Amino acid sequence: MLSIPRTVPAPLSVSALVAKLRDMVEEEYPSVWVVGELTGLKKHTSGHWYFCLKDADAQLRAAMFRGSNLRIRFDLKNGMEVIARGRISVYGPKGDLQMIVEELQPKGIGAAELALRQLKERLLVQGYFDPKRKRPLPRFPRRIGIVTSVTGAAIRDLIELFAQRWPIAELVVRGTRVQGDGAGAEIAAAIQFLNHMHASLVVAVDAIVVARGGGSTEDLWAFNEEVVARAIYESTVPVVSAVGHEIDVTIADLVADCRAETPSAAVTALTPDRRELTTIILELQSQFAQAMEHRLELARQRVEQLAVRPALRFPLQRVRETEQRLDGMTARLKRAGERRVIQAEEKIAALGARLESLSPLNVLTRGYSLTHTDDGKLIRAASDVRAGEKLVTRVAAGEIESRVETTRPPK
Repeated sequence: MLSIPRTVPAPLSVSALVAKLRDMVEEEYPSVWVVGELTGLKKHTSGHWYFCLKDADAQLRAAMFRGSNLRIRFDLKNGMEVIARGRISVYGPKGDLQMIVEELQPKGIGAAELALRQLKERLLVQGYFDPKRKRPLPRFPRRIGIVTSVTGAAIRDLIELFAQRWPIAELVVRGTRVQGDGAGAEIAAAIQFLNHMHASLVVAVDAIVVARGGGSTEDLWAFNEEVVARAIYESTVPVVSAVGHEIDVTIADLVADCRAETPSAAVTALTPDRRELTTIILELQSQFAQAMEHRLELARQRVEQLAVRPALRFPLQRVRETEQRLDGMTARLKRAGERRVIQAEEKIAALGARLESLSPLNVLTRGYSLTHTDDGKLIRAASDVRAGEKLVTRVAAGEIESRVETTRPPK
C-alpha cells in the first residue's frame, strides 16, 4: 500500500482544484479588455451567447449572458473583429478557461455606428426607404397628430407656428419620451395609437408629425431604432419626420413620407401660409370682379345692338307678315286641291267609259246571249251540259230559264 509522507499536503479533488484556480484567475483578472476575432457564435434559446475569441496563435472561450447582451445594438457575426471587456473565470464542469463578457464592441468602429449601418442595410433590402411607397402630404390638413415630448421646445414651436400659418388645423398631441432607454418603443406605440384612432374614426388625422429638437447622436438614438422605423413604415397615415437639425439624419427621416430638417420645417411642409392664401384669394377676387364687369359690359352692348333691330322695335310686324304668308299658302292649297279633285273626277269618268265599252253586257244589246248552269258555270260547249239540266240564259233585257232536252256535238 502506497504511503504518503507527512510533509506532502493532502491531495485535492478535481473540483476543489478547479475552484481554487477559478478564484485565483478571477482575483487576478476581475476586469480585462481583450481584442480578437469572434468565431463559433452560438445564441442559446435562454438568451445567452457563447463564442470564442481568437488570434493567430490562441483562442479563448467566452460567454455573454442575457443581461449583458440585451444592450448590444449591432448584429454579431463570425469573423468580426471585436473588443471585449469582462472577467476571466474557469468553467467548473469542464475545467475550461473562459471569459465572462460584460461589454462588447466592434473594433475600429463604434458599436452604435455599426448597429446603425447594419439596420440601414437591412431596412433598405426590405424596401423601407423606397421612394415609390412614400405618399404625398395633404394640401389643406384639418387635423394633425403630433408625437413628441410635451415638455420639450419642439412642441411649443409646433403649436406656435401652426397657429400662425394654419390656425384652423386641430392638433392631436400624443406625448412620449424622445430619448433614453425605452423611448423608441414609446414613440412607436404613440404612432400606432394615432393610427388606431384614425382607423376607428374616433379621431381621424390627415398626417402625423414625429418631432424632436436638436441633440447629440445619443440623444437622437431612439429615432434610429427598428421599432420606430417599423411603426412609421406600417402607418396608414402620412408621416413627417422632424428630428434634430438639418445635419442630423435618422432612420425615421429615411422611412417617413417626408423629412423635415426641423420641427418648424415640418409645419411649413404640411400647411399653407394663411397670409399667402389671403393674398391669393384677394387677387382672385379682384380678377373675378374685373371679369364679371367685362362680361356685363359685353352683355350691355349686345342688348343695345338687339334693341335697334326691327324685330324688337316692331315685334308684331313679323307676326303679321307670317300670317299673310299663311293666308296666301292656304288659298293656293285650296285651289290646288280643287284642281286635283276635278282632274281625278275626269280621270275616273274616262276609266268608267272605257270599262263600259269593254263590258260583255254591251254585246248582249246586239242580240247575243250568255248561258250558264244553275250554279253559275258558263256554257261554252254542248258537252258542258247534260240532258235534263236546268240552264239560265242572259239576254239584253232579262233572263230565260230552260231545261236541256238533248245535246248534239258540233258538225
